[in-house]
Parts: sequence; C-alpha cells; structure tokens
Amino acid sequence: MNRFLTPARPPGLVIFVAVVAGFGSLMGASSAFAKPAPPSGTSGASFQGLGQMPGVVIQPGSCGTQALGISGDGSVIAGAGCVSSANNEAFRWTAAGGYQRLGDLGGGSSDARAASFDGSVVVGQSADASGTPRAYRWTAAQGMVALPLLPLGQEADAVTDDGTMAAGGNAWWKTSGQTGNFGNCGDAQISLAMADLSADGSVAAGSGPHGTPFMGDFFNAYRSTPAGNCQDIDPVGNRNSDAGGISADGQVIVGEAQVGGPYLAFRWTASTGMVNLGDLGGGLSRADAANRDGSVVVGHSLTSGSTGSAHAFVWTARCGMLDLQTVLKNQGAKISSGWILQVATDVSEDGTVITGWGISPHVPGSKFGQTEPWRAVLPAPC
Repeated sequence: MNRFLTPARPPGLVIFVAVVAGFGSLMGASSAFAKPAPPSGTSGASFQGLGQMPGVVIQPGSCGTQALGISGDGSVIAGAGCVSSANNEAFRWTAAGGYQRLGDLGGGSSDARAASFDGSVVVGQSADASGTPRAYRWTAAQGMVALPLLPLGQEADAVTDDGTMAAGGNAWWKTSGQTGNFGNCGDAQISLAMADLSADGSVAAGSGPHGTPFMGDFFNAYRSTPAGNCQDIDPVGNRNSDAGGISADGQVIVGEAQVGGPYLAFRWTASTGMVNLGDLGGGLSRADAANRDGSVVVGHSLTSGSTGSAHAFVWTARCGMLDLQTVLKNQGAKISSGWILQVATDVSEDGTVITGWGISPHVPGSKFGQTEPWRAVLPAPC
C-alpha cells in the first residue's frame, strides 16, 4: 500500500528499494560481525552502522541489507539481506552477537519483519518448498516454523510483546492454536491488511477498501480487533491512506494519507483524529512506527523535489518533524561522512532506540555506498 519508499510490508516477500542507481564495483564490504558500542555524544545520542549481513551479494545493482523492525526493549533488530539477485534472507541482530541468519522454509527466500519485546521471537515471511509465500515464527529452540495463516495471510508483519500472537494480512494466530481474522469492514469482498499489533494484541492497524467493490475503491487506514471490530479511521474517506504502525498501548496509529495529491505522514488518536505531521521539505512523507504511548514517531520524508532525497525523521509534539541524521549530529553522535539515513522503520517502546537503513559511505574503489542498516540512540530529539 505504500506509494513512497516501501520499507517493509508489501504483499509478498520484501522488495528492497534501489535507492542509488548504478552501485559501481563494490569491494571491501564493512564488517558484518559484532562491533563495540559506538561513542556517545554528551546528550547520550549515538549511531552505529551495522555493516552487511554475512553472505550478502555486494556487486553493481545489489540491494544490500535492510533493518525492518526492532524489539520493544531496543536490543534486537530484524530484517533481511540480499543473498542473490533473486533472494533475500532474514536476519536477527544483537550488539553482542552481530548478525544471525535465520534461513528459510525451503523456497530460498525470507525476511524478518518484527520481534517480541525481548527479541526472542521473530516473525516474517518466507517462501516454502513449493514457492508459496508463508508467514513464519522463529525462536532459537524451534527455528523457523510456518504459521497456518493461509489464505488470509501470507506474511507475519507483527508480533505481541510476549511473542504468543502473530498477525499479517487479515489473519492472526496464537500459540494456543487459536486463529482468526480482523474483519472486512467496508467491503465484504476485500479483506483488511493489518500491518502492526499493539503490545498485547488487542488492537491492530493497517488498511482496507473504502467504496464500492472494483469500482474505483479507495484504500483507507483502519483500526481493528481480533474479533473483527474494524473501524475506518480516515475521516475523508474518498482518498487513499494506510496505517504503518500502532503504539504498544494501542492508542496511537501512524501512517500516510493523501493531502491534495501527495502523501503525508499522519498520527491518529480517537480524540484528535488524523493529524498531518508535515514533511522535511520535499512534499512527501510517511510515518512507519511509534513508541509505547505514541509520543515518538519515526518514518521518512523527501527533503527536496528529487525522488532520491529521502531522509529518516523523528517526530514529537514538542519538536515537530526533524531530520534524524541532523539531530543525531547536533547532539554529538559520530556519523561518518558519506552516510545518508534514508528510512527509519521502527523505534523501541521507550522511544530512545531507532533503526532503519540508508546509504553507507562509499568503499574504496567505488563512487557509491551500500544499502546498510543502522541503530541510533536518541534520548530526546530536542
């Protein structure tokens, strides 16, 4: 549903965004193993590039590695790396252990999209041996296990804090064996597609149709429950909008909505409705995630008229929308020259640890950098 840079939740396996055309000859990829903690600025702000996942193909046109989610406590990052021209592989990253490749369900491709509060449970999507995209749940004890979400869900985009419930598409599953869906709401023929869950799984956020089936449907942001009590949260209706994240307490939903023609980031609560968060100067933005109470929102925005000008942002009510890279540098975080933090995909529940991806400094012998994930600590944006 995302019409801008698509960070994490297209139907089907994650399609990595080519943010720099013509990567040139990339040699000497940065280390993919555990690194020492980065130095902090006086404010406690810090930045760390995670390097490439082991096995990632580094060559002209390769898509590198992307971080797609973070555990609620900020200790574990989940995502995927391109291991061939056609396949991705899911990973789990920690500061102590670096990258852990999670394998796949037999079809050669996978991605990791979300993690439980402590990161012990990871969910995402993988192709099985028949090539069918499947939702999965991973633990250290059981490895990657396919979930029975078909036909309403081919992916697991979200997991509860305790790891016992996963959701994706219009389906949910619990370790107790219970399954269900989030309802159809405005269009009985087209299901909702939910992108995120509250910490306890009682509320979900995503998108669904608004209008007459197959007659120029608009797609709107939705809020729903496992019982199928769905609500279209877009007051305009006859425009496109979609939700990309929900706060852990279930009270705040974030995403993007058409404002005139362009898509701009929004933050929704039951009391305020859908509030436009603005942009970084380029006229397009999207909010991808929020912390526990929704007081910190992260995402990405164009900074100019160029489609290649995307920068990660952080938003609070006090600060408004700020360029994350600029804020980190201003607070003393050490970011090597050449880095461009393009997309912030997720934030810890306390709002202080942010992950995403960008373009790293170019390597020797090349004019271009690589798509690389990062982890930033920002105690307070302003």
